[in-house]
Amino acid sequence: GGDYKTVLARLYLNWFAELEKRAGRDTPNGQSIASLLIQALSGSNAVANLDVIGVGTSAYDISRGIGLKVHPINFSEHSSARDKSGQLGFVNMRAECWWRFREALDPASGLDIALPPDPELLGDLVAPRWSMQAGGIQIESKEQIKKPLGRSPDCGDAVVLAWHAGMR
Repeated sequence: GGDYKTVLARLYLNWFAELEKRAGRDTPNGQSIASLLIQALSGSNAVANLDVIGVGTSAYDISRGIGLKVHPINFSEHSSARDKSGQLGFVNMRAECWWRFREALDPASGLDIALPPDPELLGDLVAPRWSMQAGGIQIESKEQIKKPLGRSPDCGDAVVLAWHAGMR
């Protein structure tokens, strides 16, 4: 809702389809987001990762209640994962998800990820900064990223969440 967008990022192996974006005013509650997911997941074995901070919690509850395959991701939760070197941990799920996507985009990974040509997505993916904290890698919060972008990194979050689903 509000200034945020609801973004559906469809991932097929290593290829992302064009992002489907809805203005916040068009998805003000969990029911409206669940309706989008019904259309997106209908007749498939796909799983949707949902950001369950804010209105996403309601969307998750409704979607799960009607039998959709959805997986909750709370970016603020603790992560016990390690980076690909096995040396570095992550402060939270936000850091884990964004860092794993960063690792996957490395040409040396051999994953050859294909992203849609989307200037908003490009801006979202290059905007976040990271730092090393006592608990591991920390990625800037959405609020911190919004300052230089002038908007929320909703497209980047959607792609990172979709990739996390693919990794599972």
